This record gives sequence, C-alpha cells and structure tokens, in this order.
Amino acid sequence: MKRRILGYSLIVGLAVLPPVFAQRGPVRVRGVVFDSLRREPIRNAFVSIAGQDQVITTDSRGRFEFDSVVPGAHRVTAQHPLLDSLGFSGLSAQATVTDGRDEVNLAIPSFATLWAVACGGSHAPQDSGIVYGTIRDADRGAPVANVRVELSWSDLLLDRSRHIVQRRWRIETRSNATGGYAACGVTPDLSLQIHASLDSIESGIIDLPPLSVRVQRRDLTVGRVAPTDSSARGTIVGVVTDPSGRPIADARIVVDQLPAIQSDDDGRFTLRGVPTGTRQIEIFAIGAIPLLEMADVAPGATATIPATLRPMTTLKPVQTVATRTEGRSFAPEFNERRRQGFGYARDSTEIANYDEFVSVLRDVPSMNVQHRGSMLSISVPDGKGKFCAPDVVIDGVRAGVGNLLDLLPSEVGGVEVYPRAAHIPPRLVPPGIQPQCGMILVWTKYGLRNR
Repeated sequence: MKRRILGYSLIVGLAVLPPVFAQRGPVRVRGVVFDSLRREPIRNAFVSIAGQDQVITTDSRGRFEFDSVVPGAHRVTAQHPLLDSLGFSGLSAQATVTDGRDEVNLAIPSFATLWAVACGGSHAPQDSGIVYGTIRDADRGAPVANVRVELSWSDLLLDRSRHIVQRRWRIETRSNATGGYAACGVTPDLSLQIHASLDSIESGIIDLPPLSVRVQRRDLTVGRVAPTDSSARGTIVGVVTDPSGRPIADARIVVDQLPAIQSDDDGRFTLRGVPTGTRQIEIFAIGAIPLLEMADVAPGATATIPATLRPMTTLKPVQTVATRTEGRSFAPEFNERRRQGFGYARDSTEIANYDEFVSVLRDVPSMNVQHRGSMLSISVPDGKGKFCAPDVVIDGVRAGVGNLLDLLPSEVGGVEVYPRAAHIPPRLVPPGIQPQCGMILVWTKYGLRNR
C-alpha cells in the first residue's frame, strides 16, 4: 500500500463564508469547534481571529461567539491540548465575514479523512489505527530520510487444543525525504512498541499506550549506536516526587542499556552515559503507580524529565499486638491457606532457591509471565477463554506489576498467588479493590516482622 505522510502540523479549514459585503459595520461571528474522531464538541478550546486581541473559550457545546468583527476576510484559529496530543498545531479556517448570519465551523478531520491522507485508499478499516511523526537526528535535529520505523505488539490466543499461543505482530515503514513517516494498520486496543533505526543510528525501544482515538503522533530522534566516546553520549536528570511535591527516595530508575539506579534522599537522580536519541525512562517505587517518561538525548547535553509518582490505593491501618515471636503469628495463617489449596504459596526457604523473584511466578501453573529487560507483564486465564492481569499487593499495599522487579528473593518472606478472584480470602483484599482477575500477594520479611 502506498503511504503518504501527515503534515507536521495540521491546519484545517472546514467552512468559508461567502464573499458578500452588504454591511460595513461590525457584526457577530459565531461558530463551533468539533472533534470528528470522538464525534463530540470540543469544550474550553481557545479561539482567536488574526489581528484581534480577543480570545474566546468554547462552551460545553463547543460554541464560540465574537461580538464585534469588521466584515472582510479573516483567519479564525482554535487551539486545545487535545490537538497538541494528536500532534496538530491548531485548526484554522479562512472566513469571509459578511452580515454575521453564517457560522465558522472548525473540526478535527474524521479518521477516514486522516486514513486517506496518510495511508491512501478510500476505505479505513474499523480495527486499525495510525501512528505517525517525524524522525530527526539527535546531533543536529535535522530530519533523517529512509529510517526504518518498526511497530510491534503481541496478543494471546487460545487455540483449538486449548493451548495458550502468543502471537507477535509487526508493521514496518520508512521515513520520507523530510523525515516524516506514517504506520497504518496498527492495533488501537493494545500497547505498542516503536523503534527507529538506520545503519549505525537508532532510537530506544519506546512503549506507546493503546490509541484512544486511533491516531497518535510520536516523533523520534536517532543517535549513534553504542559510541565509545563519552562526549557522544548524554545525561538525564530529574527529581522523583509525589503529587504534593515531596521527594521520594530510593525510587528505581531504569533506562535500556544502562544499570538501574535509585533516587537519593532528595528524590534526585542522574543517569550518565545515556545513548543518544529518544530514550524511555521507567520509574518504580513501592506503593506508587509506575511511571514512563521519554527524553530526547543529545550528545554532551543534559535532558531533564518530570517524575511525579501517583500513589496506589492502600489498606486502612490495622492494629496489631507485638509478641516476642514476631512474624510467627502469621505463619499459621499462611500455612493454613496453603493447606486449603485454593491458591499457590511459596515460603522464604523455597523462594531463596531462585536467582530472581520473578522466576518464582513463572513456576505457578496457568500464569503467563513475560519479562524483557525492565518490562514485565503477567496474565492469567479469566475463565471466559481470554486473559487478564491479576492485582498485585505487597505487604498489604496495592502495587504495580513493575514493583515485583524491585524485589530480591532474599527479602521476600512469602508469596501467595490466587489465579481466580473467587478464591482470594476476603480478609486479604485491600479496601477499594474488587478483584476480577485474581491476585498476587507478596509478604516481605520486613512486612512479616510488623504484622
């Protein structure tokens, strides 16, 4: 299929008023800003007319109105964060204002229109999305032609023999003379990975979320592959904080090809010797939702990234009575649940035999564990022929699956895995969680001492 490239910034005018100048005094100019991808008006968009200082904000129906505009030719422009997220600099219409009776309508093009522009052909598949952008050189910021852009994703299938089969999908395209590319036919429902490369230059492997509106822009920079000269690498710095601005110490920061580091007591971190190009930074902390950030790293330069971690739902405080046999009161409960056989349990003596904690979960029947570098995904059958991700709870605190990578076998006192939600003991379910897909409960040795 011949693929065209979406423009770097999309400027769309969908309504032009007729050139009649029967009235010379100022008139009203009304209009609507509309999102054709979501099929709904765009509220709180900023609308302006070239040459005038007034800026109008659209209402809940996407409508705007200027009170006094001199008849004649005018350019009306709308801006909104939604447009920025799609890679559009704005929507614009060249309107000829006459008597104020006609409207100026601004709209994001429909998916069918974008498909025709980027991918060619008149038919836009219902199950496909578009990822597009520009490839630039990390050294000078210049567009790079003929770069191979690969997008990949995987899904799980239950075949006729009731075996789990993982399918890997891949789409490849090339950047044009101005560095632009468009990948047509990607899945809109699953997370994607994108990677750009050409000869001795490349970007990092970047994770993209599912396409909420079937269109996503992702610009990439490409740098030299594994340069030996330290001046050809860059630096990434940041401060890990919670939403209130308090620093988070000992957060785990991971960048592909580099050893993981931890934030200091002030939440600060510095990653040196980072390969140039677009790189993905992953940040994990116990009790927080894992964070993914991107940085365009240039040779000899420092990139600063935001790093605000949002907390997960936590258990309400539970009062306990300490005894001389700290942790032992938990052992009978753990062993009793293990004896009942509703889930799978491993204690510290068994866990210590593994090189990494994630390997413990690989040995749990019916659990699918995918671990590559700093990326971890876990799924279990949902009983309906499909798969879903179980909840993760560490020492009674809801956690993310990525937090399991932070655990060492030597610091885990026990783990319980319940592939089916119906088998989870009610007393182990934190408030605010309604398990639909089973649960992984991890008890660290510190957590056991404080029970």
